[in-house]
This record gives sequence, C-alpha cells and structure tokens, in this order.
Amino acid sequence: MTASKSKTAPPLDLETMRACADRLLANNAEVPSPEQLETLTLQLHGHLILAVPEVESAVLALPEDGVARACALFCVGEARLRLSAQPGRNLFARGRTAHAQRLARSVRTLCDHYENEDHQCPNAPERAAYLRMLLHCPGCPDCRTVDDNGEAVGSCVTGDRLYEEYRQARRSRVLGSGL
Repeated sequence: MTASKSKTAPPLDLETMRACADRLLANNAEVPSPEQLETLTLQLHGHLILAVPEVESAVLALPEDGVARACALFCVGEARLRLSAQPGRNLFARGRTAHAQRLARSVRTLCDHYENEDHQCPNAPERAAYLRMLLHCPGCPDCRTVDDNGEAVGSCVTGDRLYEEYRQARRSRVLGSGL
C-alpha cells in the first residue's frame, strides 16, 4: 500500500528570510566574523534555492506581455546568476561579504515578489517597463528595421507604446524624487 504525499511545498518563511538578509543589509549591520559570514551565505543560498522556483511558478501564470511577469522573471534570473556565482577566493573578507550581500538583496527581492500577489516590483516600475521593451524589441522585425546608414526606420505600434510606458515611468521617478 502506498501513501500519497502532498506535493505542495510549505509556504516560504518570509520573516526568517528577511531577518537573515537584514543581518547583512541593515544600515546598522555589524561586519560578521568569517564563520558567521559563511553561515549567513549558506543560509541565504538555501533561501534562494527555495524561493526561486516558488516565485517563478507563480509568475509564469501571469500574462506573457505583463510588466509584473517581466520584472519578476528578471529578478528570478538574477537570483539564479547569484546562486551560481562563487565568492572571491582572496584572503580579504570584502569579496565574500559583497557576494553574501548580493545574495541578500536577491532574497529580499524574491520575498517582495512572493508576498505581493500581483508580483509588481515594488520599487522598480521603470525597470519593469524597460524590461518589457527589451523583451519585445529585439525579436520584432518592425522594431529592428534600419536604413543603409543604420538609422532606425521601423514603425512598430507595440514598440512605440512600450517606449512611451518606459518614458512615463522614468519621468514619474524623476519627478517623484524632486530632481
């Protein structure tokens, strides 16, 4: 007789994940000892291994041309790159600390995406709009059309709309920061 187990993973422990990241990223964070840094790095690595598939599977259900999907998939890809990176092998702790801080930033970002049901990137509407433009334009023959001098001459309604969304997001950020 075989017992069927639920394949549903338990929810991520966002509080623990954020606390671990804050140990390296908080404004008043103390520099950890080499042993503590090694432990934190391993914990952050484990948090990302758990968070990446959870966020990715939730995001893949979003519309393919959506800003939230593009931004969240970018963050997942960045987390994967950081997981595959190795800390500096030099004798100085600076390289190892920087590596752990990059992992911590990815943990924070994936926690934000996981917690936010619509997966909007809370601090990066400009980046999300830019990513949508990057996802569309390189594969669009109308966007890539150039004349003999290499000047863009293509006319793509979607590319123009995406550029305008990016321009507006950028303008909102600049106006919001008082620049």
